[in-house]
Amino acid sequence: MQKLSEDNFGASLQAQIDAAAAAGGGRVSVPAGVHRCGTLYLRSGVELHLEEGAVIEGGSRPEDYDDAIPLDMVYRYGDANSSPTVTRKALIFAENAEDVAITGTGTIRIDGPAFFDQTSSLWGYWWAKPPHPRPRTVVMRGCRRVRFEGVTFKDCPLWTMWLRLCEDIDISRIRIEAEQKMINSDGIDFDGCRRVRVRDSYFKTGDDCLVLRSIRYGYPGEAEVVTEDVVVTNCALDSFCQGVRIGCPSDDTVRNATFRDITFKGNNAILSRQPHIYLNEGDNGYLKTEGILFENWKIDCYGHPVELLVEPGIVLRDFGHMTFRNIETKAKQSFVVKGNDQTPLRGIVFEKVRGTVEAEEAFEVENAPGLEFRDAIITRQDYQ
Repeated sequence: MQKLSEDNFGASLQAQIDAAAAAGGGRVSVPAGVHRCGTLYLRSGVELHLEEGAVIEGGSRPEDYDDAIPLDMVYRYGDANSSPTVTRKALIFAENAEDVAITGTGTIRIDGPAFFDQTSSLWGYWWAKPPHPRPRTVVMRGCRRVRFEGVTFKDCPLWTMWLRLCEDIDISRIRIEAEQKMINSDGIDFDGCRRVRVRDSYFKTGDDCLVLRSIRYGYPGEAEVVTEDVVVTNCALDSFCQGVRIGCPSDDTVRNATFRDITFKGNNAILSRQPHIYLNEGDNGYLKTEGILFENWKIDCYGHPVELLVEPGIVLRDFGHMTFRNIETKAKQSFVVKGNDQTPLRGIVFEKVRGTVEAEEAFEVENAPGLEFRDAIITRQDYQ
């Protein structure tokens, strides 16, 4: 297959997207072949469709991508080296667009490993974070009626999709696959999103597969940021980090989310850890969670099947209100349910939970008043 240059393909594809939007919308198709491409800007009413055998390939250098992400979206917590978000690079960007879609049976890929020094390591496994910016594959802000269907996304070095303040998102039959030595290679980060549906999809990542966030930037007069009405069904997750992560301590509100009929293998299956390192400057915490259900899970993990943890000194508005129902697990480490004196874990229910853990104690529990076990039987067995 001929590899077309950015000059004669990327510019042409952007022109087709712009023309379709100007005409009121329509499908823009990418034919079979490997097509090298710079940053694309998706417009309202446009469906970017990858035909069978079509590959959109981003470059392997930071300068191959525009600083497409607005400066006011560049969010930091901790120091710059610890934050995965201090970059404005993206392969596909859309803002305030409506009725946008990426569909087909083709592939969108970035040579993610090329952004890392593969001779250095972080914590004995991941490649160390590089000093230069890494691109995301898809970033959208303020978009409505967004659809992803059928496409494979490969080897993004940083958050394959970041969807910020988007509504009415429908995702089906996609694949996200990343080299698992790439730290921050999340699958999808839903950030302040409403009415989200994800189904029949596969995620293999070096970091979190699916994340629910509600990032607060602290601007004067900023409205509340809420992620809500999220339903994820019939998906397979494979992660060296976490399958599902819920919130960070300075976030706003995450509520009314269901993860049903999920298989997981890897490190931690379900995690909501609230550490000091993820606090906004001058902030002791703010997150509120409620109405979150994990149902019909099959877990095979060498980490924790569930870890809910609030570090000492973190003060959240209300944390917990999660139900774990019909869970089958084989795990090396224990279930963790630990609040602190200022933020107890409330409303945690384990119902019809079965399986084994290698740890001496199946459950580590602190500051979790009202914790309920309904037909939960976990026995000790060496993890293999």
